[in-house]
Amino acid sequence: MYRILVPLLTVALLTAAMMASAEVVIGSPRDGDVVGPSTPIYGGCSERAFIVVITDVLATDGTLVGTVPGIRHWTNDDNSISVRVATPRISFGDKDEPVHYVIHVRAYSSPALANAGQYPDLGSDDIRVRSQ
Repeated sequence: MYRILVPLLTVALLTAAMMASAEVVIGSPRDGDVVGPSTPIYGGCSERAFIVVITDVLATDGTLVGTVPGIRHWTNDDNSISVRVATPRISFGDKDEPVHYVIHVRAYSSPALANAGQYPDLGSDDIRVRSQ
Protein backbone atom coordinates (compact mmCIF):
# COMPACT_ATOMS: atom_id res chain seq x y z
CA MET A 1 0.00 0.00 0.00
CA TYR A 2 2.85 2.38 0.90
CA ARG A 3 4.44 1.87 -2.55
CA ILE A 4 1.26 3.09 -4.22
CA LEU A 5 0.42 5.91 -1.81
CA VAL A 6 3.74 7.78 -2.02
CA PRO A 7 3.71 8.18 -5.85
CA LEU A 8 0.02 9.15 -5.80
CA LEU A 9 0.60 11.74 -3.08
CA THR A 10 3.63 13.11 -4.95
CA VAL A 11 1.63 13.50 -8.18
CA ALA A 12 -1.22 15.19 -6.28
CA LEU A 13 1.14 17.68 -4.62
CA LEU A 14 2.91 18.51 -7.90
CA THR A 15 -0.41 19.03 -9.65
CA ALA A 16 -1.65 21.34 -6.89
CA ALA A 17 1.61 23.34 -7.01
CA MET A 18 1.36 23.77 -10.78
CA MET A 19 -2.24 24.94 -10.53
CA ALA A 20 -1.34 27.43 -7.79
CA SER A 21 1.62 28.93 -9.66
CA ALA A 22 1.16 32.13 -11.61
CA GLU A 23 1.09 32.09 -15.37
CA VAL A 24 1.99 34.71 -17.96
CA VAL A 25 0.56 34.41 -21.46
CA ILE A 26 1.20 36.57 -24.51
CA GLY A 27 -1.98 36.42 -26.58
CA SER A 28 -1.01 38.73 -29.42
CA PRO A 29 1.07 38.78 -31.53
CA ARG A 30 1.83 35.09 -32.02
CA ASP A 31 5.10 33.35 -32.82
CA GLY A 32 6.07 33.97 -36.44
CA ASP A 33 3.85 37.03 -36.98
CA VAL A 34 5.12 39.92 -39.09
CA VAL A 35 5.03 43.10 -36.99
CA GLY A 36 6.22 46.65 -36.83
CA PRO A 37 7.34 49.28 -36.66
CA SER A 38 5.55 49.53 -33.34
CA THR A 39 3.94 46.41 -31.95
CA PRO A 40 1.19 46.19 -29.35
CA ILE A 41 1.62 43.26 -26.97
CA TYR A 42 -1.54 41.89 -25.36
CA GLY A 43 -1.72 39.14 -22.80
CA GLY A 44 -2.43 38.40 -19.21
CA CYS A 45 -1.16 37.13 -15.92
CA SER A 46 -3.02 34.94 -13.48
CA GLU A 47 -2.45 37.51 -10.73
CA ARG A 48 -1.44 41.13 -10.26
CA ALA A 49 2.21 41.43 -11.26
CA PHE A 50 5.00 43.87 -12.00
CA ILE A 51 6.01 43.13 -15.57
CA VAL A 52 9.24 43.71 -17.43
CA VAL A 53 9.27 43.46 -21.23
CA ILE A 54 12.67 42.93 -22.84
CA THR A 55 13.27 42.59 -26.59
CA ASP A 56 16.20 40.75 -28.17
CA VAL A 57 17.02 41.94 -31.70
CA LEU A 58 18.33 39.24 -34.06
CA ALA A 59 19.72 39.52 -37.58
CA THR A 60 18.17 37.24 -40.21
CA ASP A 61 20.95 34.68 -39.62
CA GLY A 62 20.03 34.54 -35.91
CA THR A 63 22.97 36.62 -34.63
CA LEU A 64 22.08 38.70 -31.57
CA VAL A 65 22.35 42.36 -32.59
CA GLY A 66 21.33 43.77 -29.22
CA THR A 67 18.85 43.78 -26.39
CA VAL A 68 16.37 46.58 -25.83
CA PRO A 69 15.65 47.21 -22.14
CA GLY A 70 11.99 47.08 -21.67
CA ILE A 71 8.87 48.50 -20.34
CA ARG A 72 8.40 48.16 -16.60
CA HIS A 73 5.03 48.59 -14.91
CA TRP A 74 2.19 46.79 -13.18
CA THR A 75 -0.38 44.72 -15.02
CA ASN A 76 -3.74 46.40 -15.55
CA ASP A 77 -6.39 46.18 -12.82
CA ASP A 78 -7.86 43.05 -14.45
CA ASN A 79 -4.34 41.46 -14.63
CA SER A 80 -4.21 41.98 -18.38
CA ILE A 81 -1.06 43.13 -20.16
CA SER A 82 -1.17 45.78 -22.87
CA VAL A 83 2.09 47.45 -23.87
CA ARG A 84 3.70 48.64 -27.07
CA VAL A 85 7.27 47.83 -28.10
CA ALA A 86 9.40 49.19 -30.92
CA THR A 87 10.06 46.65 -33.68
CA PRO A 88 11.50 48.72 -36.55
CA ARG A 89 12.98 47.43 -39.78
CA ILE A 90 16.75 47.88 -39.56
CA SER A 91 19.35 48.11 -42.33
CA PHE A 92 22.65 46.28 -41.93
CA GLY A 93 25.03 48.20 -44.17
CA ASP A 94 23.64 48.02 -47.69
CA LYS A 95 21.26 45.19 -46.78
CA ASP A 96 17.66 46.07 -46.04
CA GLU A 97 16.21 42.88 -44.60
CA PRO A 98 13.69 41.86 -41.98
CA VAL A 99 14.85 41.70 -38.40
CA HIS A 100 13.73 39.05 -35.94
CA TYR A 101 12.67 39.96 -32.43
CA VAL A 102 12.31 37.76 -29.37
CA ILE A 103 10.00 39.54 -26.95
CA HIS A 104 10.19 38.40 -23.32
CA VAL A 105 7.44 39.27 -20.84
CA ARG A 106 8.52 38.56 -17.26
CA ALA A 107 6.26 38.85 -14.22
CA TYR A 108 7.39 39.59 -10.66
CA SER A 109 5.53 39.91 -7.40
CA SER A 110 7.34 43.19 -6.65
CA PRO A 111 9.47 45.79 -8.45
CA ALA A 112 12.29 45.09 -5.96
CA LEU A 113 12.73 41.55 -7.34
CA ALA A 114 12.86 42.88 -10.90
CA ASN A 115 15.34 45.60 -9.95
CA ALA A 116 17.57 43.04 -8.23
CA GLY A 117 17.76 41.01 -11.43
CA GLN A 118 15.97 38.03 -9.91
CA TYR A 119 14.42 35.28 -12.01
CA PRO A 120 10.74 36.14 -12.61
CA ASP A 121 8.94 34.58 -9.64
CA LEU A 122 5.47 34.77 -11.24
CA GLY A 123 6.44 33.38 -14.64
CA SER A 124 7.37 34.52 -18.12
CA ASP A 125 6.45 34.04 -21.76
CA ASP A 126 8.38 34.66 -24.98
CA ILE A 127 7.41 35.12 -28.62
CA ARG A 128 9.51 35.38 -31.76
CA VAL A 129 8.28 37.78 -34.47
CA ARG A 130 9.85 39.59 -37.43
CA SER A 131 9.71 43.08 -38.87
CA GLN A 132 7.91 44.00 -42.09
